[in-house]
Amino acid sequence: MRGLASQTLRLKSIVGAIVCGLLLSLATGLVENPPEASIIGFKFYGHPLVWRVTKTLQPTEFRFASLAIDAAFWITISLLVVIILELLKLRVGFKYQTLLLPLVLFIPLGLVMDFVHEFGHATWGTAVGGRLTYMKIAYFEIYPRLAITPQFQLGLVQVTGLTTEFEYGLFLLGGSLTTNIVSWLLALILLRTGLGYKTQVALRILGLFGLLDLPFYVLFPQIGLRHWIFLGGYQPEPLIGARKMGIPDPAFYMMVALTTVGLIFLYFKPFWEKVEKKIRTFLVPAHLSMEQHTEFDQKCECGDHGLQEIDTQSCKL
Repeated sequence: MRGLASQTLRLKSIVGAIVCGLLLSLATGLVENPPEASIIGFKFYGHPLVWRVTKTLQPTEFRFASLAIDAAFWITISLLVVIILELLKLRVGFKYQTLLLPLVLFIPLGLVMDFVHEFGHATWGTAVGGRLTYMKIAYFEIYPRLAITPQFQLGLVQVTGLTTEFEYGLFLLGGSLTTNIVSWLLALILLRTGLGYKTQVALRILGLFGLLDLPFYVLFPQIGLRHWIFLGGYQPEPLIGARKMGIPDPAFYMMVALTTVGLIFLYFKPFWEKVEKKIRTFLVPAHLSMEQHTEFDQKCECGDHGLQEIDTQSCKL
């Protein structure tokens, strides 16, 4: 019965991975993927290959061969994720149920942090004398009016009246700077207060988006990717902003590295504590004297001599 149940669960996992891959490939049809050169009025969607093309005053073109290749790509990615989860399940007792809440919250909280990023641009831009003229998140126009737009855009803020390089640089840096500050605040809240499980999961997801925002915006555009791999712009906004503010590249990269490492330590503190514990367990016997080694071996030996019972306290290092 256990074998049959296990096979059924694996089959469900494979089917789930296939469905997830298909949904992801269809979802990329909402994400713009412009080529280096294109015809004016044409917009291209789909990742990694374009499979949907919209044309001004013309019907939408669907490239089903590209869609099939995209589906195969995302199904492969989903299957790899399932394999990794199965390995974790065998080694550390991982349960799929623990993923349900993060998956449900991932997109909504991603949009929340996306708003924080764009709001940061607007806040720092207006703080130095600019005037906010337009703000949009995904399909939602936020300012100057609330409206739903037909085209997806991860985020867009327009501020006029920035007259100096420093002001414009702070405006560019402000988005990732704000998400980074929010990530630090959330990390401190998680450390200092005892919150419920669901609240902790939500705050951790928000904090991780804030943690990744700055390094992703700085590094990915410099290697030909968008801010969030497939989403966002192609310019390293924080780096350009820092340069316009007169911050040397080495100092800026050092600040990015330090704040990222600090946040990783805080958000993954339980993991680092487990790693430290394992390292201590591994290293302690090396510091024992010869007599202690002998005593340890005699107390903990349970091999060919058939020792039936071991006092666990005597084997504790």
